[in-house]
Amino acid sequence: MVKTGLMRGSVGFWPLVGQTIAFTAPLASVVTSLTGAALYAKGALPLAILIAVISGLIWVNTPYQYSTKIASAGGFYTFTRKAIGPKYGLFDGLIYLMFEYAILANTTLFFSGVLIPAIFSDFFGITVSKYLWIPILIVFVLIFTVLPYIGIKPSMKYALFGSLLEIAILIILSAAIIIISGPKNTGTVFLPELSGGISPLFEGVVLGTFLMTGASGAVYIGEEAKMPRTNIKKAMAVSFVITGALFLLVAYAFTIGWGPTKMGNFATELIPGLILSDKFLGFPFLVVIVILLFNSVFVSMVSPLNVLGRISYSFSRDGVMPPWFVKIHPKYKTPSNAIAFMGISSIVVSVIVGLVYGPFYGYIILITIASLALFAGHIMSDFALPFLYHKLHELNIGLHIILPITSLIVLVFGVYFSVIPPVFPYSLATTATVILIALIGIFVAHFAKKRGKSIEDIGTIEAPLPGSNNEKINK
Repeated sequence: MVKTGLMRGSVGFWPLVGQTIAFTAPLASVVTSLTGAALYAKGALPLAILIAVISGLIWVNTPYQYSTKIASAGGFYTFTRKAIGPKYGLFDGLIYLMFEYAILANTTLFFSGVLIPAIFSDFFGITVSKYLWIPILIVFVLIFTVLPYIGIKPSMKYALFGSLLEIAILIILSAAIIIISGPKNTGTVFLPELSGGISPLFEGVVLGTFLMTGASGAVYIGEEAKMPRTNIKKAMAVSFVITGALFLLVAYAFTIGWGPTKMGNFATELIPGLILSDKFLGFPFLVVIVILLFNSVFVSMVSPLNVLGRISYSFSRDGVMPPWFVKIHPKYKTPSNAIAFMGISSIVVSVIVGLVYGPFYGYIILITIASLALFAGHIMSDFALPFLYHKLHELNIGLHIILPITSLIVLVFGVYFSVIPPVFPYSLATTATVILIALIGIFVAHFAKKRGKSIEDIGTIEAPLPGSNNEKINK
């Protein structure tokens, strides 16, 4: 029997909350995904985010229900493997791996190639060198790879501290905008008419829902968490409530501050949140926001690296990935080889994509791949959930059938509106995603044929139940 080398019981409840909130990256998400949602929802952005919070609640039900019963470094790989079978679980797990990796690559490219040049250009009138983003990206990635490498506890404590700072600064900024705007505050931003129609509003909802997906970031810490089947689901619930309320507040404040009827050009600005910070609270506050924004991007990269390290470790101990990835650092008790590889290899991917398509379009391509992969993986998880609870003889019609099916339907529509009509660079990202998923399918079929009956052994290791020494879940 393969035993985990991860540090059992080392992560408490609040660090898990920090992992989930950091994965959401409130400040960085406000600068990126919220702006994308505004591109479609326009003046009805607060309504889109309100609906997205409700949609996100349905979304988070699926990992919440899985985490009640299963705790593993494999996360959704182990979840859906137990629900339907090893080939299905492996396919789903590899799609989630693709999502996490694309998130890592796109955020570093955005930070170095889009955000920093935009700040220098908009606020200092300085045009930076065309290729300066490459050394910035390399240094940035090497720095943030160190924290997950040297231990889960310090990285998650830092994530919690950084996330709380982001939340505080966004509340201060939003409150200032609302108060200073005075009579400009209005409830019309919760009417769909300001979006120009139901279709653009729904697209805004889809991108807004993407903001809420970080709540599932704690499921991969299942073998290191204290009382994982209790604390992980509680951490997801707490972080979802905090981030959902925060994004709704910020969406309302930013819309009021910019002007509901002027939101058409809000999305064309690369850094509208920073422009509002400068307008309402002045340059000193803007400097604080920028510093915390850099920190937000840093923290948001620590969380996916924690996840990637543990998924890779889980795959490696099952023979899916090379045995080199299964190594646990003797001192730090982290999957050090996996973390180092994911961090360093993401540099290569980000630089290649940035050079071929330019940093901005490269970022758009990578974040679209991440979105489509996440939606595809979650659709599979939604579909599998009823089968798990049917096996356990605990099937609940509402929690385990109606909500997952609702989530699945919303995600199918989300994928549709994300790829139709095909427009560059989104069409390129769609094609790349389809090819990558097809390659994953071919790999799973080959792996299953190679392993034969022994494939039944993969994805079975999880944290033991309290008072039990058994590390293998029932098949």
